[in-house]
Amino acid sequence: MPVRGEDYLALLYRLKELGVEARLSVISSELGVRAPSALRELSRLESRGLVSKSKPIYFLTEAGLEVAEQVVLRHRVLERFLADVLKADPYRAHSIAHQLEHAVEFAELVDAHIGSPSFCPHGNPVPGRASTKVVPLTEAGVGMHRLARIGELKASLEWVRTLKLQPGRPIAVKKVERGGVVVEWSGGTYTLPLPAARLLFVEKR
Repeated sequence: MPVRGEDYLALLYRLKELGVEARLSVISSELGVRAPSALRELSRLESRGLVSKSKPIYFLTEAGLEVAEQVVLRHRVLERFLADVLKADPYRAHSIAHQLEHAVEFAELVDAHIGSPSFCPHGNPVPGRASTKVVPLTEAGVGMHRLARIGELKASLEWVRTLKLQPGRPIAVKKVERGGVVVEWSGGTYTLPLPAARLLFVEKR
């Protein structure tokens, strides 16, 4: 499987687990490519039986899901290694893991070395090893919660870098407005835009 194809399949996996519709505009934006280029690659994957389309949404087929799960597994294992062993911050760990996730044998060695982790540093489950019962920050309601998962898409990862968000830490929802969700985090008050807040998941404390 070419690296480019794996990138598309892994993104479709992430979009599905986060409840985001895999539209062409979303896919091209997340991958940083023009829509015509994304369309060509998606059509190629569709012809190989890895992707299907129900206008205007793209889906992984069973075969595509198998490939995507392995890519995402390697990515999240590598993130764990980068954050825990090499002490990279979670945002940088995601970026570097994206570059390394296609090196299958290296990822397998890392996985064995760190004991086959169940979650990545952002709290996302490693495929086939764990699951979570969480709710989006937009649906959590006013009060104190525990930040459990940070979706690995641009909107939320930018806030990881800005606020140094960390799963397991308390986060207080003050109110939900049209412009976003007002939260207290690590001694400061912030308004998270709705597209980002929908990708942050919490548990009741």
